[in-house]
Amino acid sequence: MRRKLLLALLLAPALLASKCGKKVEDDVKPPDHTLNTPDVELQVASIDPNFGTAGTSFSAEVFGNGFERGSSVKIGGQDAEARYRDSSTLAVTVPALSVGSYDVVVQNPDATKATLRRGLTLLASADDDRCRAVTIRFGYDSSVLDAGTRGEIETAAACLRNSTDFVRVEGHCDDRGTTEYNLALGQRRADAVARYLVGLGVAPSRVQAVSYGEERPASGGAGESAWSLNRRVEILPGGGR
Repeated sequence: MRRKLLLALLLAPALLASKCGKKVEDDVKPPDHTLNTPDVELQVASIDPNFGTAGTSFSAEVFGNGFERGSSVKIGGQDAEARYRDSSTLAVTVPALSVGSYDVVVQNPDATKATLRRGLTLLASADDDRCRAVTIRFGYDSSVLDAGTRGEIETAAACLRNSTDFVRVEGHCDDRGTTEYNLALGQRRADAVARYLVGLGVAPSRVQAVSYGEERPASGGAGESAWSLNRRVEILPGGGR
């Protein structure tokens, strides 16, 4: 009897430890292996083709990430009919636009937007493939390119960078100020336009910036109405006069 009692006392701690160990093991919560799929950021990477003929509508595809059913597309601020193919492709109908380079904007149904800056360039038709002269106006005593003048230069560059024409950029002034000052001001204006053209992809070897100061007025009159016409830069494809 004593032996049985002694054996029970000796085995009791081991049995208790075994039960406690099993309870601890049962209470351990298994790790959660559920994967959370991150949201895909909306992005517009490209449009194909990325050039076309101005004044005509044509089909294209917009590529990127995060597109959804119901995504809409604007090109140059105008609605482009869009058809969802998958999260990375939209089929679009490009609206008829004038010569220039245009932003491509995709908007999802939740109002998030993504933009491809100047992603699409439209050129003159093959029947009218010569780049036209463009006149850029300036404020008094200024060589600063504002938003309006930059837009005009961008339109000119859309044609010029796909042309082999030599481009003469002529700076002009009104007749106020000295001859020397106006020659320098005209050069600053011409240089500003030439730099912007080169930045937009026109080969620098094809661009020449010159100043005529007050020597070649567009208007021979006096007063602001005439002076405003003379404060200008002329972009002349083919070398000008």
